[in-house]
Amino acid sequence: MLDKIILNRINSMSVLELRELKSHIDSLLPPAVVYQQKPAKCGCKRCKEGGPGHGSYWYAYFTYQNKTYCVYVGKEKREIDPLKELEKKKKRGGKK
Repeated sequence: MLDKIILNRINSMSVLELRELKSHIDSLLPPAVVYQQKPAKCGCKRCKEGGPGHGSYWYAYFTYQNKTYCVYVGKEKREIDPLKELEKKKKRGGKK
């Protein structure tokens, strides 16, 4: 629970101060992740001809530094650390 002194200070802040505080807090927190299941399309004939695709596979979507990213999670849903997954994706040379 937040200390009453801290809450009183927050309540007395101007809109500009609150926005600065929010920006600072956002920089400390990892991005929120939304998971979605969807089929994947590959380069096979069936997919190229408008077929339903393969799967259903899990993907994680999150926004970081004003960009939205999509990261493949796999056949089974698992919780991810979005910034670690983004770093792995960049090392592999994947799309942002």
